[in-house]
Amino acid sequence: MKYIIGIDSGSQSSKIAIFDIEGNLIVEGKEELRPMKLGENTLVEHPGDDIWESICAASKKAMEKFQYDSKDIIGVGLGSIRCCRVLMKKDGSLAANVISWMDKRTSTPYQHDVPEAAYVTSTDGYLTHRLTGEFKDNIGNNFGQWPVDYETWDWSTDPEVLKTFNIPREMLLEAVRPGDVLGNITEEASKLTGIQAGIPVVATTSDKAVEGLGAGLLHEGTAVISLGTYITAMVASDEMAPVDASAYWGIMSSVPKKYILESYGIRRGMWTVSWFKNLLGQELS
Repeated sequence: MKYIIGIDSGSQSSKIAIFDIEGNLIVEGKEELRPMKLGENTLVEHPGDDIWESICAASKKAMEKFQYDSKDIIGVGLGSIRCCRVLMKKDGSLAANVISWMDKRTSTPYQHDVPEAAYVTSTDGYLTHRLTGEFKDNIGNNFGQWPVDYETWDWSTDPEVLKTFNIPREMLLEAVRPGDVLGNITEEASKLTGIQAGIPVVATTSDKAVEGLGAGLLHEGTAVISLGTYITAMVASDEMAPVDASAYWGIMSSVPKKYILESYGIRRGMWTVSWFKNLLGQELS
């Protein structure tokens, strides 16, 4: 039997799951993220290298439980929080804390206020580099203030579009479509995660679209209610949402050239459940 690893880096925790190729869950590992760093005027950041460190911890937990031959693991699917903004130095390390999707800066064009920043990327782009050493990004996870061409599923080549988002092309990583290989696990990443070196890492798409895929959101006429930190409704579509759409928007699905229409949602959805749990006691877990 062969196995695959799924990486899910969320707003509250990182989860690693190992499945057999028939879709049966074999083992999983989970690591809670540290509380967000909050600042004035709706500034919300992930402290330090928390996202990467939580993935390493969750992965080691899963691999320690895995009782089969790790050489039978044939691939890793990488998915993480969308709408975040990550500033990377030339060497791929963080130039600043990861800016959360809840931070007001992610809804406005990029401001060149960190001199050390050589690249502007998503959480997928950063995690791809940590796992594989490649400077590549999953285009499907770039939703919001990014110069994406939704027809070609690549970065826009229009100078005016790049100017609008204030991100020069040289600061963007190489775009990779959902389902394509981002790179292979490096020896360094293997030591930190427990995942065998050389295994290919495959781009999934944004976290919401991955959730839709898992729930069977594949054809027009199907819909899903997503109960995440951000609660929303989604329907499958063969067409991208119009630019003047009201109360919903379009995102790239897990299948190239297919789309998901997503409603406006509740920004503190399941986070409220965690808040009540922490407030009233761990016995509610």
